[in-house]
Amino acid sequence: MKNLSAEQIERLYEFTRQHYVEYYDVQTELVDHLASAIEKHWQENPELEFEMLLQQEFKKFGIFGFGDVVEERQQAMQKRYFKLVKKEVFQFLKLLKVIIVAFLIWLLSFLLLQKEIGVLIIGGIVFAELIWMFYELIRLQKIQKQKKKEKGRIYLLEEILLKTGDVGSLGFMPFYWFWTIEKSFSYQYVAIFLGFLITFSFVLHYIVFKILLAKKEEILHSVYPEMKLEKV
Repeated sequence: MKNLSAEQIERLYEFTRQHYVEYYDVQTELVDHLASAIEKHWQENPELEFEMLLQQEFKKFGIFGFGDVVEERQQAMQKRYFKLVKKEVFQFLKLLKVIIVAFLIWLLSFLLLQKEIGVLIIGGIVFAELIWMFYELIRLQKIQKQKKKEKGRIYLLEEILLKTGDVGSLGFMPFYWFWTIEKSFSYQYVAIFLGFLITFSFVLHYIVFKILLAKKEEILHSVYPEMKLEKV
């Protein structure tokens, strides 16, 4: 049976990159699929040209090429990431931490009920958290670019972890809801709701920026056993 050479395998990787497949794990999956299909053709006729078979198999992916496969894998990995977040949320909410979270909700609600001075204090705390969050996102983006520059590859779940699943935008949620409901409900209820919302934002950011990134190597090794990673 005629098999692909190392050069032809590398050509398949190059082909996936030329068609906008950025993530190494998705590239590998597509390379395995293309290689298997080409070798199957060679079982019937070993004289067929490699490039002709490659283009023939690529056409089977349709008008969007590998785009549908990449999107499907992104959605799957995003779901995997949010399962990790969910798991850490439940781990976080043990008895002692539940008490701390409940106290934090009460404290924030109490401060908000102080009207002007309370809103000013809470606004300052949330603004400080947003500055920290943006600093972390910029730092992680630099790590991502450096890793890709050094190794020439990055895995899909690795990028999602380094982008924190794009949950950073939730940092604006308390401001949005304050402006949305502040004039529609009794301020007492608004304060309690916002106290809960701000606490949830703090907990979520702590999980995605600290807990999950601290476990990044462990998580990626469980998904991609072949990876040898350095800690963030």
